[in-house]
Amino acid sequence: MSGFVNEVIPRVQALQYVAEGLSFPWSTNTVDIPLNSALGKRISGDVESAEQYPPFKRSLRDGFAVHSPDVVAATSGTPTFLNKIGDIPMGVLPNTTIGPGEAVGIPTGGLLPQGADAVVMLEHTTFTGGWVEVREAVQSGENVIFAGEEFSAGQKILSRGDMVDFRTMSILATLGIKTVPCVNLKIKVASTGDEIVPVETSPLPPGNIRDVNGWSVKSLLSRYGFDSEYIGILSDEGDLFEKRVNEELAGCDVLILSGGSSVGIRDHCSRVLAKIPSPGLLVRGINIVPGKPTLIAGSLAEKKLAVSLPGHPLSCITVTYFVLIPLLLSLIGARETECGIKLELPISKDLAARTGPEEFVPCRVTDNGEITPILAKSGYISPLALADGFIRIPEDRETIRAGEAVEVWLW
Repeated sequence: MSGFVNEVIPRVQALQYVAEGLSFPWSTNTVDIPLNSALGKRISGDVESAEQYPPFKRSLRDGFAVHSPDVVAATSGTPTFLNKIGDIPMGVLPNTTIGPGEAVGIPTGGLLPQGADAVVMLEHTTFTGGWVEVREAVQSGENVIFAGEEFSAGQKILSRGDMVDFRTMSILATLGIKTVPCVNLKIKVASTGDEIVPVETSPLPPGNIRDVNGWSVKSLLSRYGFDSEYIGILSDEGDLFEKRVNEELAGCDVLILSGGSSVGIRDHCSRVLAKIPSPGLLVRGINIVPGKPTLIAGSLAEKKLAVSLPGHPLSCITVTYFVLIPLLLSLIGARETECGIKLELPISKDLAARTGPEEFVPCRVTDNGEITPILAKSGYISPLALADGFIRIPEDRETIRAGEAVEVWLW
């Protein structure tokens, strides 16, 4: 239990403490995944361009390729006239060379011929009798993208931990990258509690509730690039619980448990996680609301991480978003260790708060750009379906008045 924390600590401090205690980032397993299957995965290492892009100097507009000094004085009142010597077909390497006083027609995306360094847009010209009337000057490079201007050969285009999504997919496809090295992190998700039953249970026995956390945690992890395996519900019975935790942890890199709000199972979790090889149990409670009863443990030598999330659904998903996912991003060495979008927006109505803990409140964005808090108890489920994100209330801030700016983290 080296490095054991006896009292709740601030969230940011807990993240730093765990990352340092477990020497994040870890060298994770890698799997090469075809581009058409890589969507939503995290990249395991830096990706470099094998070629420059664009491969050729291209036009960004429909118009005429010109030598910019020829049209330096062109205006609508004193146009410049150039001799049109041809047109550039789309997708064809031109064999034309522009000489003094000459121009060629060119489409958007067309390759510029030798001697041309700019493109005059079509709407600033008139073509008649073999001559192009140019009514606006252009500078060298205007309406043109040069070969290698966006990416040079050997340039890093994506970093370790970046996610393959609609933004990065276009870069990979453009550069002809057919397979992507992706993080192969084995994550298991389990719920705990003898009152928890599988979702297919019907009718629901008295005193039981269907498993919510296992599926909500799994889906939120997937949203931010981490695949996981849902392994079901663990018994609260001490010896069985310990045996199952040890077995599952031996077969994965990260074990995520949810539950433990009751004293008994929380004690089981604490006792079992404390037995994990050094540093063992690192965090026993985080100074956040909701989500205080969070346990974090790990083994540096065995490269294992175990996190016990609170049992109440809203608390569970809050800690997943603000603690678990940042830990995983740190573990894989991602550049960004926070998810979502952070903004300052005005609040639509008063929101009571107290100094001491860091608080997170589900919220919605109104049509006029204000934030409306969705007040809910930690056991509620429905607020998440309505929420656009969370209001974050720092430890030292009290009641927020309508119209004041608040820190908002949007999905």
